[in-house]
Amino acid sequence: MTDKPSLTDQQLEDVTSQVVQKKRGAKSASVEAMSTASRPEISEILRHSLYWRDKPKVRTDEECAERLNEFFDHCAETGELPTMEKMALALGYNRRTLWDWQQGTKGNVRKEMIEQAKEILASIDAELVSRGKIPQITYIFRAKNFFGLSDKTEVVLTPNNPLEPTASGEELQKRYALNAPDDDPDED
Repeated sequence: MTDKPSLTDQQLEDVTSQVVQKKRGAKSASVEAMSTASRPEISEILRHSLYWRDKPKVRTDEECAERLNEFFDHCAETGELPTMEKMALALGYNRRTLWDWQQGTKGNVRKEMIEQAKEILASIDAELVSRGKIPQITYIFRAKNFFGLSDKTEVVLTPNNPLEPTASGEELQKRYALNAPDDDPDED
């Protein structure tokens, strides 16, 4: 029987620190690792998002309409890209709440406001991709996740009757009776 060498306390500590230092997940899942944004650009993006942080949550349809107008006007003035995420921040809620509103949980007026705002966002994304300013895959992802795009194939079936279209029920019964196997097991 061979004795296995035991690790010293120092070796155990070294191995443990190496394991702890390893990060989970792929590098491609890290926004920081994959971003080409510079530190000043990240600061600017953060400032744009934090602009909405201290605004009170909208409570009424009128407040919602005013805030959406303010949001789009602010983005136009500053040149920042309006996004679904930032729109949710501007209204004081999360994206899930906006989706609920779009389903009519706050009534038709709010539903229509959110639908129209999302159409504006979708049109901006479509324009950016058509001008080559964002990758197509980014547009596809956003369109599927925020704007209802789906990959599906529709199959249209047209009924074709291999029998004569004028065949009556009685004629069909006779035809099938002639071609049907005999169901009586005792007739053999």
